[in-house]
Amino acid sequence: MMNGDNRENEYLQNFKKMLNDMIFLLRTSFQAETVSMHWINSNREQLVLENYATNQKNVVFQDRVARKSHFLGKYEAIKSVTRLEVGAHIAPEELQHYTSAASVQYIYLIPFTYNSETVAITVVESSEKSQLTETDEAAISAYKNVLQKLLQTYLELSDLSEKQTQWSEYDEIAGNLTRTRSAFDLARLLLDDLQQFAGDSGGAVLLARGMNDWHSVLYSDNAAYPPPVGLAMQENSISAQALSDGNPVYASHFNSNPKRISTHEPLCKGASLAVPIMHQQRRQLLALVYNENPLIFTEAAKHKITNLCRIAGLKIEAMIPGLDVHDDIFSSPMTSYQQELFSGSLETIQCHLDKGNGAMQTWAGVVCVGNIADLRTKHRLEELIDLQKQVLLHLRPQKIGLSGMLGGHSDYIYTFVLQSTDEAAFARWSENLMETFQDDISFSSGIREPVNLHMGVARLASGTDHEELMKKAKMAMNEAVKNKQFLVEV
Repeated sequence: MMNGDNRENEYLQNFKKMLNDMIFLLRTSFQAETVSMHWINSNREQLVLENYATNQKNVVFQDRVARKSHFLGKYEAIKSVTRLEVGAHIAPEELQHYTSAASVQYIYLIPFTYNSETVAITVVESSEKSQLTETDEAAISAYKNVLQKLLQTYLELSDLSEKQTQWSEYDEIAGNLTRTRSAFDLARLLLDDLQQFAGDSGGAVLLARGMNDWHSVLYSDNAAYPPPVGLAMQENSISAQALSDGNPVYASHFNSNPKRISTHEPLCKGASLAVPIMHQQRRQLLALVYNENPLIFTEAAKHKITNLCRIAGLKIEAMIPGLDVHDDIFSSPMTSYQQELFSGSLETIQCHLDKGNGAMQTWAGVVCVGNIADLRTKHRLEELIDLQKQVLLHLRPQKIGLSGMLGGHSDYIYTFVLQSTDEAAFARWSENLMETFQDDISFSSGIREPVNLHMGVARLASGTDHEELMKKAKMAMNEAVKNKQFLVEV
C-alpha cells in the first residue's frame, strides 16, 4: 500500500507532467518560438521556472532568478493578458534566457491568479504575432481554465491524502497532552504542538497573568520572530479581545493591525489566532498562534488549535483541582512569576540565541533587599509582605516601557530577565531603580524606611549556559551586598 509521502510525490509528479504538456500545446497552438511558465515566490522574492517549450537553440533558462533581476519582476501583479514589444516596452538584453541575439519581437504575459493573487505568469514569445487573433484568445482562455482546474484537482488530491493520516497524528498529539504531570510541562508541550500548525514563518506564544498584568511568558523553540518575554498586553489587541470574550479570536493583520499583544511588538504580518485556556471558567492562560501566511489558518487548523487549548484547560483542572478561582497558575501571591516558568523562559531564549535567532538583547540576573534583617526587627509580617509587593511593583520593567519578567527565587530575592532591541535598555532600567530607591519606601503602617537593593546581572549570548550564568549572577549579587554596591555585572 502506498504511504502518504509516496502518494503526495506521485500527485506532484503527475501535476508537473501535465503542466509540461500544456505548455507545449500552448506553444504549438500559438505557433510561438518559446513558451515558459514561472511561479512567483513572494516570500523569497524569486521567480521560479516551472517548465518551458521552445524551437530555438539559443534558449537556456535558470531555475530560480531574483525578482529584481528578471524582467517579469515589473509585471508580477498583473491580472490580465499583457502585450510587450521588444525594443519598445522591454530591452532585448533583459531577455537573459537567450545565449545570443533574440529573434522574438512580441511577448505576451498570461497571469494565473489564485485566491485573487497572481501566483504564476506564462510567457509567450513570438517573432510574428503583433496582435492576438480570436483563435489565440480562445487558446489562452482554455489554457487558464485547464490550469485552474488542474491546480484545484491537485490541491484536493493532496488534501485528501493528508486527511487520511492527519487525524491519527492529531489524536496522538492530544493524548500526549493528557499524560503531562505538571502545569509547566503541559504549557511547554502545548506550545511545541501548536508550533506544528504555525509553520516555518510562524510561532506559538503563551501569555500568563503575573506582575499585576498579562504578559508573554514563553514561546516555542522554533517560533519565528517571537515577541520578547514580559511584553505587557494592551487593550485593542487580539489577545485582550480573546481574554475579554473568553472565546478564540482570529484576525488578519492589515497594515500591521490589529496588534497581537502590544504596540511595542515587532511588525505584525499575516494572521493570528488567540485562544484562552480556561480553568473553572476563569482565563488562566492564553495561547497565541501566528503566521505570515494567513492561508495556513484553515477551518480545520483553527479547530485543532482551539481544541488542543480546551484539552489543556481540562488537564489543568484535573492536575490542580484546588486552584482557587482568584489564584494565578504561574504567579506567586507576591505577583512574581514562579521560578519554574522563569527558568523555562530563559531556556527558550537561550535555545533561540544558540540557533542564531536572537534579534533582541537579553539581560538576566538576581536582585535582593539587602537590609531585610534590619527591617524584620521593626515591622510585622503583614507589613513585610506589603513591602515585597511594593518592591516588585517598582522593579517591573514595564513601568518605563520595557519588556521583562520577574521570578520568585526566595524571600526578598528575585530573578529577572529583560529583553529589548535597545542596547541601553538595561542601563535605563537600572538607573530608574537607583533613583526610585534613593527615597524611603512607605510601609502600610505609614512609617517610611530605606530599602537597599543589590543586583547581579549577566548578558545572555550564543553558546552560554544560562543556568551557570544565573549562578554567577547570584554570586555577583552577594558581592554587591557585601560591598554595599547597587550593581555588580558578570
